[in-house]
Amino acid sequence: MLTAVSAIAPLCVVGVVLTATSWWEALIVAVGLLLTLGVLKEWSLDGYPRRAVFALMFTGANWLVGALTTSSPINFVPFSLVGALLLARLRSRRLLFIGAFASGVAVLGSTSLVTHAPTWPLAGAYLGLPVIGTLFIVGVIITSEQAWLIARRLERAQETEAELAIARERVRFAGDLHDIQGHSLHVIKLKTAHAQTLVRTDLDRADVELVEIRRLVDDAIAGTRELAYARHELNLATELENAKRICEAAGIAVEVHHNAGGRSLAHPLLAQVLREATTNLLRHAQPETVSITASKTRVEIANDGVTAEPDSDLRGLARLRGRLESAGGTLRITRTPEVFALTADLTPQHADASTDHDRGQYDQR
Repeated sequence: MLTAVSAIAPLCVVGVVLTATSWWEALIVAVGLLLTLGVLKEWSLDGYPRRAVFALMFTGANWLVGALTTSSPINFVPFSLVGALLLARLRSRRLLFIGAFASGVAVLGSTSLVTHAPTWPLAGAYLGLPVIGTLFIVGVIITSEQAWLIARRLERAQETEAELAIARERVRFAGDLHDIQGHSLHVIKLKTAHAQTLVRTDLDRADVELVEIRRLVDDAIAGTRELAYARHELNLATELENAKRICEAAGIAVEVHHNAGGRSLAHPLLAQVLREATTNLLRHAQPETVSITASKTRVEIANDGVTAEPDSDLRGLARLRGRLESAGGTLRITRTPEVFALTADLTPQHADASTDHDRGQYDQR
């Protein structure tokens, strides 16, 4: 509305001042313009207001009377404005209808030649000027609407982007929550079953297992709390120790090789891959031996519990593969009749977690 008014209103004021011969002629034009402004105020991209049709009929009659009486050649402006608003709603054959409407405005204006002696100045004022003015007004309205459409699409694109960002964050949060609680609960399940067996044979060892179960529950609660406050970040050295203890608790022989490679920590994604892979091999495989090799840029987990389902281990790691690739890394699965191996790599610049920490090298069995 502001674009249309700022482009058209000054010309209307100048036209009324130059052409009106009495105050009531100017008043008639002003009433038509005010009615048109009411229509413009309710103009939206979803449709035109109901009063637009009434306004079109009123301003059209006003233009016809003005042409018959030759009171003011500017009387066509309100009529053209309302007609332009309705034409802007069209999506097909718009040029054809614009030409027909401009011709209709000229036909109404030509009635001035019936009630008055035809002259070139009269024809120019009530035929030529209305046609040119109508085309100009229609162009301004349609251009304004196109700009409005672009602005609305940008707003909707921004809203969609914000909604997608929220959805991605929810998926990330759900995945991290699954990594924390799913892993911990599975280990608690294994240790609880082991403790039930020890209760009948070795109460002291059963008590140790129960203390460990309580520690795992406390860790899961703390990890969930950290995640809720966006402070959760896995540590590769800690996950290596956890993986070793979990495998041993499940009766699996485990071999861990860790090359710390400096003072900075490895990327948390490598620790997350290790956690997910450990959980997967406990759920989907029955290995007798597991070998874990880790460094600042690489984690490899191999086991001899090859399952009959080729893709069972890939499904749980699909999300981590995407995150690794986004961070400039790779995730590879190698399967032979004897060994299933998972390898995660990150380039040195992406693998650096930029946190200094004293770490050594160890090789334990």
